[in-house]
Amino acid sequence: MAQQARAAQTRQQIVLGAAKLFSRVGYERARLNDIVGETGLTRGAIYFHFQSKDALAKIIVDEFQATSIEAVAAIAATDACGMCQIAMLNREMGRLLGADPVVRAGIRLTVELNSGEAPIPVYLAWIEALKYLVSLGIEQGDVRPGLTPHDAAVFITEAFVGAQILSHAVSGLDDLPERIDRLTGFLLNGLMPDDRLAAHPEIAKARLATAQDARTAAPARRQ
Repeated sequence: MAQQARAAQTRQQIVLGAAKLFSRVGYERARLNDIVGETGLTRGAIYFHFQSKDALAKIIVDEFQATSIEAVAAIAATDACGMCQIAMLNREMGRLLGADPVVRAGIRLTVELNSGEAPIPVYLAWIEALKYLVSLGIEQGDVRPGLTPHDAAVFITEAFVGAQILSHAVSGLDDLPERIDRLTGFLLNGLMPDDRLAAHPEIAKARLATAQDARTAAPARRQ
């Protein structure tokens, strides 16, 4: 059992080191020697667990997708209102992008390794989840008249991806929680009537907590 535990720990050390490298330089520029240096392990140890850089990238993408699904399921289990869940999802994915190298690398690899011949499944799944939550919001009377679940879901996804790309470009994702907080505020004000927004004070609290988290985490990231 101890040997199995050490093997599992080594495997995860490799995944984490490779994820940090992939998230910084991308798939094409990442070399096996660089992954060896990032993990602090030997080339033999890496080859024992993974036969190629491609195999490592696939595992990272799979773990990123699993983490995303777990986040959606955990938030759904709260039984919060549909629009509340959208705010929570935005916040949680923003947090994961800032805190989890596997998520950061997984998103980058998902885009880089896509041939462009078909839509990227994880984004389609994200849109479908948001469509369901907007539909739930409509049933609950929390969405402005005339908005369709599909259009709203696509717009939310586009806005989040844009915020992520801009944050990466200007701050290396350091300011992403603040951007997501601001984005979520604009989205909710655009999607929800004023009286329904006022009826859900927990949404405002979630946005406030996001800003507080960003201020608390910022000094640690700069160290």
